[in-house]
Amino acid sequence: MSKSGPKGPHGKPHVIQGTLRQKAWLAMQIKVKFTLSDLVRNAVPAESVAKDPRNNIGRYVKALERVGIVSEMKRRMVPTSPTSNGEKRWMLVRDLGRKAPVVRHATEVFDPNSGQVIVASCGVSEAEDSHAK
Repeated sequence: MSKSGPKGPHGKPHVIQGTLRQKAWLAMQIKVKFTLSDLVRNAVPAESVAKDPRNNIGRYVKALERVGIVSEMKRRMVPTSPTSNGEKRWMLVRDLGRKAPVVRHATEVFDPNSGQVIVASCGVSEAEDSHAK
């Protein structure tokens, strides 16, 4: 008797939909310019028992910023309290598609839509690196 389907891994990473980061990604695509509060408000349901969704989404946004998918804006949100500088704002600069990018390492993000890995630039161009040798 034979079973249908692959006998082993098929090479594509399994991407889980409906996660906190997937919902945050969808909110980024809809809003384009956003704060962490915007993402938390749109991605976390009121009955959620997630431990620290703001921290999770904040780490996700920072990882996306490192590889150039989002960019921190110069102007902050108007502060709501007199001692506040206002909340940071980001802008989605590379909309990769429906599926949320997956953070693999501090400097590496996998795009499940294209199957490509996006790596952060170290700040040293290849031309500068070849002159240093």
